[in-house]
Amino acid sequence: MRSARAPLALLLLAGGLALLTSLWTARPARAQILTPGPLAKAHLKLEGDTHCTDCHQGGKRVVAERCLDCHKELAARVSAKKGLHGTGYLGQDCGPCHVDHLGVDARLVHWPGGDQAKFDHALTGWKLTGKHAGVECSKCHDKKLSGGEATFLLLSEACATCHEDVHKGRFGKSCERCHNTEDFKRFEESTFDHSKTRFPLLGAHAKVACKQCHGEPPKWTGLAFESCEDCHKDPHQGRFKPTPCSSCHTEKSWKSTSIGRNNHPGTSLANGHLKVACKTCHDKGNDRPPSKGTKCVSCHPVIHKAAFGDDCKKCHADILWLGIPREVSLEAHQATVYPLQGKHAEVGCDSCHSPKKKEDDRFRRLKFGRCIDCHADKHKGEFASHAQGECAPCHAVEGFAPTLFGVPQHSHTRFALEGRHRAVPCSGCHPGPAPRLDWKNPKLNCADCHANPHGHQFDAEMAQGGCAHCHNVEGWGQVKVDHSIFPLLGAHARAACSACHDPTPEDKLAGKGASWRGLPHECEGCHADEHGGQFRSAPAKGCNSCHDNDAFQLPNFDHATMTGWPLEGKHVGLECDKCHKQERRKDGVMSVRYRLGYHACRDCHADPHKE
Repeated sequence: MRSARAPLALLLLAGGLALLTSLWTARPARAQILTPGPLAKAHLKLEGDTHCTDCHQGGKRVVAERCLDCHKELAARVSAKKGLHGTGYLGQDCGPCHVDHLGVDARLVHWPGGDQAKFDHALTGWKLTGKHAGVECSKCHDKKLSGGEATFLLLSEACATCHEDVHKGRFGKSCERCHNTEDFKRFEESTFDHSKTRFPLLGAHAKVACKQCHGEPPKWTGLAFESCEDCHKDPHQGRFKPTPCSSCHTEKSWKSTSIGRNNHPGTSLANGHLKVACKTCHDKGNDRPPSKGTKCVSCHPVIHKAAFGDDCKKCHADILWLGIPREVSLEAHQATVYPLQGKHAEVGCDSCHSPKKKEDDRFRRLKFGRCIDCHADKHKGEFASHAQGECAPCHAVEGFAPTLFGVPQHSHTRFALEGRHRAVPCSGCHPGPAPRLDWKNPKLNCADCHANPHGHQFDAEMAQGGCAHCHNVEGWGQVKVDHSIFPLLGAHARAACSACHDPTPEDKLAGKGASWRGLPHECEGCHADEHGGQFRSAPAKGCNSCHDNDAFQLPNFDHATMTGWPLEGKHVGLECDKCHKQERRKDGVMSVRYRLGYHACRDCHADPHKE
């Protein structure tokens, strides 16, 4: 029996090896050798032997933690203990419901109960009730992950994410406070907050049944409620229109009114009137005017001898008989010979109409023709000769400061403000602590205020008009200078004044400005001799023999005329430095030698005929 079985075992072993070999050579290089089957479409990226441990632990079991490493959106839900996987299936393995290796087109979800429609939605933490119970899953679950895959996650439980908010957010986002899933049109009246509507229920309105306003069947929108008459009949038959009902009545009770001291129509109920019974005046009913009339003289006799008219309330507003309110007196004051303007309107009545004065002196004989009748002279008579010392030419009733005295008014003084003087503050010329500045300033000459930076250079000019001989008030730098003694031509016209007129050492020691006189007029007085004194020896030549004022460079140098050595033949094309080379002078400075001192050929050229 053993000898018979051995060949059979060897045959099976050889056949198995041959089958494995054929599988190894027949499948593509990336296929798995021992795979239990191809992965689903969603997991194709994990195909291959090297990815087995991405899901399986030890090559066998699928570990939920490794699944959540890829499904991060679901991992967040599980961590928060929300939804199906975070509540009903918390801590369970993924394998029993999500089976893979069944082919590319196989579904990865095996629903509990065998069918998606039989799934108990309560396991997710959100039970489907009412009309939600009959809705297809895909009607709500239509979200996709960031990678584009369909998902049951990312769905909010808020009603407004699926249903249109017909209230446009007026009642918040918690629809379930008033509505249920059985019938959206019905709502819980006891939980409805009417204060969030455009008509909060206050006072007696809070006790009214909903149907009294909204009817049956109820109508929730389009109701008129802008005025009381939209719901209530006007018992006054329009006698108080256009005055709204709320002027007299409140929502607490129709019978009690808010008519009182401050809102009684026509006649004020202040002071004495407030104690009078309504029927004393309203003899035909409280909602009808008194038969005697509504004017003061209808009930009260006229006590004024003067003809002030019968409109007593113009002065005795609110029946304040023994004292006129300030706002009334201010308005009446405008009709007097002294209207209150500016700061005067803020002054208390007793400040001018002092109770300490006799009645006639206090009102009728009160002096007000001049400012000093009420105000002390801050200038202590300094301007007594100007406009008889009246304040109005300089000050206004809007305020003592700033004054009206400015540049135009200053022109009437002995020193009109011109040029830069216009920008100088008053205290710049009128010293003293404000507001007692010294307005009588005798300083009228430039030297009275300004230091002389020129020392005695311009004593003659100062005697002929002072600083104004050269300067003007528009600006110190705008000077009138006769430069004819040294005409500014060419580059000199473009040079800054300070380039020539800079302070001498003596000026600096004396703290003076630039030296304007005594400057040399010769070129070498300002400019260094670039030629090292070559042209000082006989025959001597000045700078202007070759150079002009426009530029130091020679524009057109005539070698024959200016040197006596015409350039001819080969000499014409030579560069100047071929003959005129730079040499070091005795003082160590390098300069070009222009006066050569020789003209013979042998002075420059070797004799080629010499043996």
